[in-house]
Amino acid sequence: MKFSKLVDKFEKIVGKHKQGKRIKPQKLANLQKLLGEKISRYQARLDATKDSGKRKKLETRLRVVNAQLKKSGKLSAAD
Repeated sequence: MKFSKLVDKFEKIVGKHKQGKRIKPQKLANLQKLLGEKISRYQARLDATKDSGKRKKLETRLRVVNAQLKKSGKLSAAD
């Protein structure tokens, strides 16, 4: 899944939670799985590249995805 679509999916789930709606555990588990896969892909790409521009972009995306994974863990604990 593309980074932008993953971010949109995450924002949609967080938005539903903020509205007071319950998040289905299966959807949250699926999101966490996708985030974990994205982290491993970004880490592998980061290890393989030497271009500083690409490294900065990957590091930023990796921080975003890590933060989303942490937040989704808090959401699963809240529900």
